[in-house]
Amino acid sequence: MKRIKFFFDLRPLALLGFLLVMPATAIAESPEWRPTYDLVMMYVNFLILATVIVKYGRTPIKNFLKQQKEDVASEIEILEAEKERVISEIRSAQTHSAEIRERLEDMKSRLIAQGETRKQQIIDQAQKQSALMIEETRKKMDNRIVQAQSDLKMELADLAFEQAFQQLPQIITDKDNQRLVNVYMQSMQ
Repeated sequence: MKRIKFFFDLRPLALLGFLLVMPATAIAESPEWRPTYDLVMMYVNFLILATVIVKYGRTPIKNFLKQQKEDVASEIEILEAEKERVISEIRSAQTHSAEIRERLEDMKSRLIAQGETRKQQIIDQAQKQSALMIEETRKKMDNRIVQAQSDLKMELADLAFEQAFQQLPQIITDKDNQRLVNVYMQSMQ
C-alpha cells in the first residue's frame, strides 16, 4: 500500500490534534493542568515553527547564506588585492626611500669631498698670499733699512761736514789751503 506523503507525517499531526483537544478535557478535570498544557503547547508551537522554517525556509536561507558567503569571499578577495596593492606601494616607497637615502649619501660625500678640496684651495691660496705679504713686508723692511742707512749716512756726512766746517778753520793754515788749491788745479788740467 502506497502511502500519501503529506507536509507532515500523520503521527505528529494526530498528536497535535490530540493536544488541541486535550485542553478542554484538562480544564474540565482540574485547573492544575493549565501550566503544563501551556508548556507543552509552547514546545508544539516551536516544533511547528521549526518545521515550517525547515520545509519552506531551508532553500532561501541556504541561498541567502551562500550569497553572504560569496559576498564575504569576494570582499575578502578585494581586500586581499587592496592589501597586495598597498604592500607593493609600501615596498615601492621603501625602495624609493632607500634610493633617495643612497643619493643623499652620495651627494653628501661629494659635497664633503668638494668642501675638502675647496678648503685645501683656500688654505693654499692663503699660504701663497701670506708668503707674498711676508715677501712684500721683507722688501719694504729692506727698503726702509736701506733708506734708513742712507739717511743715517747723509746725517753722518752732514754732521761730519758741519764738524769739519767748524774745526777746519782752526786746524787748516794758509799753507795747507794753498796746497789744496794746487791739488785742485792740477786735477783740472
